[in-house]
Amino acid sequence: MKLFKTHFSVIFSLFALLCSFQFILFINQVISAYEVYLADDYSIIVVSNEALDTETILRQKPIIKSINELDTAEVLNRLKNDVSLSNVELLQKSMPKFYTLKLDRFPSSSVSSSLRKDLLKINSITKVEIFAKTYNKIYYVLKLMNFIVSVFVVFAAVTSLLLVLKQMQIWIYEHQERIFVMNLFGASFWTKSAVLYRSAIVDSLLAVLLTIATFILIDNLEFTQDIFKELGIDAPSFVLHENGAVLLVISLVISIISTTIAMLKVKKV
Repeated sequence: MKLFKTHFSVIFSLFALLCSFQFILFINQVISAYEVYLADDYSIIVVSNEALDTETILRQKPIIKSINELDTAEVLNRLKNDVSLSNVELLQKSMPKFYTLKLDRFPSSSVSSSLRKDLLKINSITKVEIFAKTYNKIYYVLKLMNFIVSVFVVFAAVTSLLLVLKQMQIWIYEHQERIFVMNLFGASFWTKSAVLYRSAIVDSLLAVLLTIATFILIDNLEFTQDIFKELGIDAPSFVLHENGAVLLVISLVISIISTTIAMLKVKKV
């Protein structure tokens, strides 16, 4: 039971630390995916007295992904029953052209404002409608959530790291007699530390496996999938060979560094 408690403290601390790191990545992926969704759903309406040179505008403004002219034929067809054909033709000639602009990313307030001013500098353009108010609110709420979650996760990660360091010191205390005897016989630093490093590596692997299992479970929860469907975005999935490798490296580095720090303090005593 004592052995279980000793290792459980390290495994749980590392598990909390790894979950904190992975959760930050998960939140950033969700926000990035939602930004793509907002950019696809976001449009700017431009009114021009003349046909626009779309190729020139696209070259000058890389943020604009596409420019499409809106068809006004349907509106004119509805008027044919109410006005004479000559008036419809006259209206068609005098009627301005309408364009919808799609952007390659979701713009900030400053970017959309700057883009609007630049578009209005084109002589033929008389009006630019940017429907950004609602989008900006959603965007900034997401950014605020990301900041709050990141701060919370950083505190959780720091706390977990301190717990790992504290547990390593407890390990040193439990093995102090063995370390003392080895010191008397002139054992090297690595010989004295071998058992602790071995335990740290095993606990790191177990913590990584628990973290991987947790996030794979989250990925496959129907509740999680339903939320992303409602948001209209693809759920960021846990990539085993990529995310798992990163978590393993982080876990091993933290465990080895923590063990080394604890053993160096013993050496100084």
